[in-house]
Amino acid sequence: MAIEEDFCLLGIVTDEPDYKLCWMINQSLHMNFEKQDDLRLYHRKLKEDQVFSHFSYIDDDALITFRIIKNRTENGYYLDALKNIDYLIHIQGEINTVRISNFMLSISGFETVRMCVPSDLSRIKNKERLLLW
Repeated sequence: MAIEEDFCLLGIVTDEPDYKLCWMINQSLHMNFEKQDDLRLYHRKLKEDQVFSHFSYIDDDALITFRIIKNRTENGYYLDALKNIDYLIHIQGEINTVRISNFMLSISGFETVRMCVPSDLSRIKNKERLLLW
């Protein structure tokens, strides 16, 4: 599992809409992901804005912030290097690898999730997008 600085990045492959994925996580893992304002980012090559939905949950006890962001939009990807990933889970704070592994296993166990895997941060060229929060 790649941990860079104080965060790690997971990728989810599923056809579920974002709100339903977050609802399933909230119900199964007793979390409280809430919808945030969409992220609007300017893409230099496309010369237009990209809009990405995202949700967050702060675990005050564990000092961890979880963010789920949709990787695909009508005009591209949040992270171009991860085009096969539907959602990114950005986990920041006091990273506990056992807890993250259990989190991944739980999400992978959802019937509609094809996979939940750690993302290879070395493949990502535009890492500044991971620091926008």
